[in-house]
Amino acid sequence: MKKESVKKYGTLLLLAAGAGMIFQLPYIRETYYTQIQNAMNLTNTQMGLLSSGYAAMATVSYFIGGAIADKFSARKLLTFSFLATGVLGWWFSTFPSYNVCRVIFILMGISTIITYWSACIKATRMLGTEEEQGRLFGLQEGLRGILNALGVFAMTAVYAHFAATNETLGTAWAIRTCSIIVIVIGILSFLFIEDTKKEEQSESVIEVTKGLFKALLIPRVWLLVAIIFTAYSVYGLIGYANTYAVQYYGMSATMGSALGGVRYLVQGLGGICGGFLADKLQSRVKVIIGGCAGLVLSFAVFIILPVQGGLVGGVIFNYMFGLLLIYAVRSQYFAVHSDAGIPVEMSGRVSGIASCLGYLPDVFMYTLVGGWMDSYGTR
Repeated sequence: MKKESVKKYGTLLLLAAGAGMIFQLPYIRETYYTQIQNAMNLTNTQMGLLSSGYAAMATVSYFIGGAIADKFSARKLLTFSFLATGVLGWWFSTFPSYNVCRVIFILMGISTIITYWSACIKATRMLGTEEEQGRLFGLQEGLRGILNALGVFAMTAVYAHFAATNETLGTAWAIRTCSIIVIVIGILSFLFIEDTKKEEQSESVIEVTKGLFKALLIPRVWLLVAIIFTAYSVYGLIGYANTYAVQYYGMSATMGSALGGVRYLVQGLGGICGGFLADKLQSRVKVIIGGCAGLVLSFAVFIILPVQGGLVGGVIFNYMFGLLLIYAVRSQYFAVHSDAGIPVEMSGRVSGIASCLGYLPDVFMYTLVGGWMDSYGTR
């Protein structure tokens, strides 16, 4: 294999590992929802508010981060993001007061978005030609899932070891394990990811900011926003399926956490298949439309399936089917930049706008669903 290919795919592997693990911390509820809830004695609504506080800050951060990514070195931005998020994750693992935890999640809304998200998208896009964008983003999504699964399985093993004597201690060390991994990725990013070329940083902050608002006038940017908003709403709801199985179908908390790891293996399959299918069809949009059609069927099954312990297998199967589709769709969120004719030098700001508006469901969805769970239960 040529040295250039080794460098390209090695960088892609590092970006995928980082993209997976850095978001484990603000979204830790997807894997350790019940354990964190018990450790801190929180209601479902309070758990939702933790996520909503993160999401509210993230929404603003996406917009700012788009301009930052087009101005500053991806290497420095990514390194800072990993180190800062790892430290915040360790702080959260001490389970301070609820209000302090809300501050921690708000700070993670800065460290995982302003200095990270758009910089990661731009760094991925710059790894290949326009013809390779589908597979590059698909591979990143897929590798992200596989590496995420390994990370979650490691966290689950640590949790099981310590939880044998104390569940709260097990939960704390699972979070700390993730934090350590994120910090190590930050160090590797500083060592191996190249700085953005100087000529790509020639615009002043004012010029980049003006360009950010000019991007709002591009109709295809709004189409990208609509795609992300709709698909991400579905993704957020699917994330509750394993929690639902634990609370209402009798699945064990440990099995629920393990299932949180298996979902990332499905992410690997869905992301890679979605990426290569998009390039084969020469249309990322077709993959998105087909995936969304399948998701309608998956949610219909959730609606009609009665709450009975014996049907937990059906819940898990449908959960995996839905995940396969949503990850195929998600892998093409930002690969459609090339379909929309967005130039590379605008990737950061367009990603910031699309993410800021497209991920708005994060702001209200978790509090809304948490309230439903508290109020209605299985009814």
